[in-house]
Amino acid sequence: MKLFRPIALGLTAALIAVACSSETPTQEASPATTAPPTTTAVPTTAAPTTAAPTTTVDVSAIKTTAQLEAYISQAASFGQAATAWLLPGELDPKAGGAPGYTRYVFRETSAGVMPSLVEGPLGKQTRCDEPDLPCSYLDLVELQASGAPIPDALNMTSEELATLVGQLNQTAAFAADHTDVNTACAEGFISDQIQTPNMGSHLFRPDWMGDGFFPDRPEVLIYAPSDGSLHQGPLGQCVDGVWNGPPVYLTGTAYVIPPTVIGFDHPEAYASDLDNWHSHFNICRGKNTGSDSFVTQDECAAAGGSWSDSIGWMLHAWVVPDFDSQLGVFSMWNPTIAPVANGGDIYTSRNVQGSDFPEGARQSIIANFAFETVIEAKVGQSVYFNNSDSVPHTVSAGTADAPNLESFDSGLMSPGDNYQLNTDQAGSYSLFCVLHPDMAATVVVN
Repeated sequence: MKLFRPIALGLTAALIAVACSSETPTQEASPATTAPPTTTAVPTTAAPTTAAPTTTVDVSAIKTTAQLEAYISQAASFGQAATAWLLPGELDPKAGGAPGYTRYVFRETSAGVMPSLVEGPLGKQTRCDEPDLPCSYLDLVELQASGAPIPDALNMTSEELATLVGQLNQTAAFAADHTDVNTACAEGFISDQIQTPNMGSHLFRPDWMGDGFFPDRPEVLIYAPSDGSLHQGPLGQCVDGVWNGPPVYLTGTAYVIPPTVIGFDHPEAYASDLDNWHSHFNICRGKNTGSDSFVTQDECAAAGGSWSDSIGWMLHAWVVPDFDSQLGVFSMWNPTIAPVANGGDIYTSRNVQGSDFPEGARQSIIANFAFETVIEAKVGQSVYFNNSDSVPHTVSAGTADAPNLESFDSGLMSPGDNYQLNTDQAGSYSLFCVLHPDMAATVVVN
C-alpha cells in the first residue's frame, strides 16, 4: 500500500541555480531554516522512554489501533516533492545524516540548519556498500564474465549487468588515457585545488557539462598526491596546460550534469539502479584553503571561498583498477584513497551532528528504509535517532504484531527530525516503524 502521495513543491530561484563550475559561484544563498527544540526523554524504570513530540495525534491519550491509523493518515499528507531534486518546503530539520549513505544531509551553520546534500532517487535505493557484495568495478566485470547468479541485493538483471559493464569499460578506457595529469591539463581540465579525504581532487571540463551524459566522456577526473598524503592548503592547478602542484596519480572519474540539461528528476544514465546521483547545496569551495566548508554565504566570501547554492547532479565512478572501491563503483567515498580506511570507519566519520546532539549519546541514523538491526547502548546513555530518509518514519516500542507505544513512541518523524530515547534500565527492547512494519530493530542496553 502506498502511504505517500508526491506533490510538486517550488523552490526559490536561488536553490535551483546550478554552479556548472567551482570557478563560477551563483549569487544568492538559499534561505536557512532553524531547527525546532530537541525532543527529550522522560525517565522510567520499566523500559526506555521518551516524551512524545507534539503532533496532531495525541500520543498520551491514544494507545490503540486508532493511533496507528492516525499516523498513517498523517504520513499520507506528507508533501514529498514530485522530483528527486526539490526539497519539501515544510521541512524544519535538525543537523544530521551521513554524506554518501543517506538521502538527506542537513548541516548547522551560524544562520541555522541548511540542506547540504540530496541524493536520489526517491524511495528505497539500491545501495551496494557492503564489501562482501560484488559492487566494485572489477567485481562487476568478473561477475558478468563468470555468468554466476547476480545477488538479489544488486537488484539488476543479467542484461542490465552486461550493459553496465560495457558502459563502465568505456569510462575506464577514458580514465586510462588520462593517467598523466598533464594530459588533462593540456585538454582544458580545471583543478578545484581541493583534496577531499577518501576521494582526491577534482579536475573539471566546464565546457562538457552542458550536453548530457556520456559514459566514455566523464566531466571530471580525480587525482590524489602520489605520496599518499593529505595535502595541506591548495593542491595545485593547471597553468598553460601544465600541472603546477605536487606529483599526483589518477584515482577515479566523476560526472556533473546540471538539472537544466538532464532534468530535475534523478538521472537515468548508467544501466541498473546502482548509480545513486547526488547534489551539493550551500557549499563553500575553499580554493584558498584546499578544503570545502559549510558556512553562510557572507562567511564564505570573507574567507575567500567560492559559494554555490547548488552543484548539479554528481556521481563518482571508481574505474581505475589500482583504486577499486569495495564500497561500490559509484560510492561517494573510496577507502583505498588517503586516508586509507575500512568502510565502517568511513561511515562513522561522516555522521553529521549538530550542537543539540546530547553529550555522550549513541547516534543511530535511519536511512534507506532501515534501522540499524541491533543498537547497543550503556545504561543511561540515550540513543539519538536521526531520520535522514526521503519519507516519514516512527520509532515505536514493540513490534508490528505486538505494538507497545505506551513504553515509548517518537510520533511522526519527517526527514531531518531527531528523537532522543533514554535508556535507564538494562535489557533488550524491540522497536519498529509504524508506517513501514518491516523496519525493525532491537535496542540492547548493557
